[in-house]
Amino acid sequence: MVQSSENTVVLLVEHTIKTSAMAEQWQRMVSLYQHLAQRFTELLQLQQPPIGLAFTEGIPAGIEHKATRVPSACTFWRLAEQGVFYATAQDHQECPIGMMTMGFTMPQSAQERAQALVQTMANVQYFSPAEVSALPVVKKPHESIVYGRLDQFPIEADVVLCILNAQQAMLVAEAMGQVNWLQSGQAAFGRPTCSVIPRTLQTRETSMSFGCVGARTYLGLTPAELVLTIPGQKFAELVERLQTIVAANAALAPFHQGQKERFAV
Repeated sequence: MVQSSENTVVLLVEHTIKTSAMAEQWQRMVSLYQHLAQRFTELLQLQQPPIGLAFTEGIPAGIEHKATRVPSACTFWRLAEQGVFYATAQDHQECPIGMMTMGFTMPQSAQERAQALVQTMANVQYFSPAEVSALPVVKKPHESIVYGRLDQFPIEADVVLCILNAQQAMLVAEAMGQVNWLQSGQAAFGRPTCSVIPRTLQTRETSMSFGCVGARTYLGLTPAELVLTIPGQKFAELVERLQTIVAANAALAPFHQGQKERFAV
């Protein structure tokens, strides 16, 4: 009986230590992302907060499950602006294309719906069935996806996603060196918008989508807005570079404004 009590005490102590360590780690991560997200938002003057996505193999402890039914995978991006949660393959089942690009195993019913949707797109000459095999998909093993505001994100984000206008996207591209004529330039895609997430994971580069008709509908994007994804491990570096690029643009603006006023055209 004494031995059993001692074992129970040891287990409780170990659990307390483990829980405390996890809480400290979460707090450090949240503090880091709060700082980075605030600077990023202020530098770009964003209208919507950046969000984080993390692909996890287990169910994350302490993170709530979002059981709300959604019409599309990208709807989770809007919900993520309100807080942190995780979603499973089952939660993505209403969006067969999103389920595919997010790398979830698709049941037969979802595969059939994806094929039917692709055929509909082909019938109206929107999408070629041949493109399906070229779509990037998430390869990282996972059972769920953690979504959430970056300034509240408690674990390391695999991808940071943000909704920008063209001017803000230009600043990011300049900061990442992706509009350098000595390099390949900024890659931009159209449909499906969700495919920029796996592309960023695979290439470890920022990816931009002009916003497909589906994403524009579900997200309520304005005609001027687009979607940009950034590798989580490069986000801090991007924020530092943005400081320089934003200052450089501000320094150059008066020259161009003065030049314009001189010619009065």
